[in-house]
Amino acid sequence: MKRMTGIVLSLLIGLLFGCAETPIYDSRNEQEPIRIVGTVQTDEPTVPPKGSDALASPETVEIQTETDENTAPVTAVVEAPTVPPSATPTETPAPTAEPTAEPTVTPTPSPDLVGVDRFLEVAQSLLDKPYVRGGTTEEGFDPGGFVYYCLNQAGVKVSHKASRGYAEMDRWPMVESIDDVKKGDLLFFMTGSNESINCVCIYLGDGKMIYPSSSKGVVITTNLRSDYWQSAFMFARRVF
Repeated sequence: MKRMTGIVLSLLIGLLFGCAETPIYDSRNEQEPIRIVGTVQTDEPTVPPKGSDALASPETVEIQTETDENTAPVTAVVEAPTVPPSATPTETPAPTAEPTAEPTVTPTPSPDLVGVDRFLEVAQSLLDKPYVRGGTTEEGFDPGGFVYYCLNQAGVKVSHKASRGYAEMDRWPMVESIDDVKKGDLLFFMTGSNESINCVCIYLGDGKMIYPSSSKGVVITTNLRSDYWQSAFMFARRVF
């Protein structure tokens, strides 16, 4: 009986003191509040740096629930693009006009002159007139028309002929040597390859002669003593 009583007492004492738990000191209660940190996993993989062959694994980004009140928001400063100043247009200078060449002054025939002097003066007054095939006026001349105009202005009445036509006029004495020509003589030449007289000039004296030039397009004076003209000379006729 005593034994049973002892067993019951032992059971009661175990029930009373076996469920009591000694309190455990939690040191976290005196520390700063714990910040809640979560993780967010990005849906797309991070693009690897340029030149890398490996694809980066999804990265984990920390999100803090607390904000720092002392941190001022960052204001992005966007600078306006600098507009370059427009270039000031420069004025194009007006082209400088070239000076106009002065016209050649030609003597005006004197009505008091007669004969060869009148003939030569008329011829030289027509200097720089244009070459015109078949021309017989001051608008332009060819060699035959030039002689025709000058002779008629000097009082020698003739019909219009070509160079070869005047060369065949027997009433005017022929001068065969180039060294015997005188002022006012008509000089006949064969130029080109047609083997016939095709040019007549008026001799001015001092080795100069005047005629309309088909190549230069004007009435000019030239040197009778040049190799070209001496080789082309056929003969002359003396009108005065």
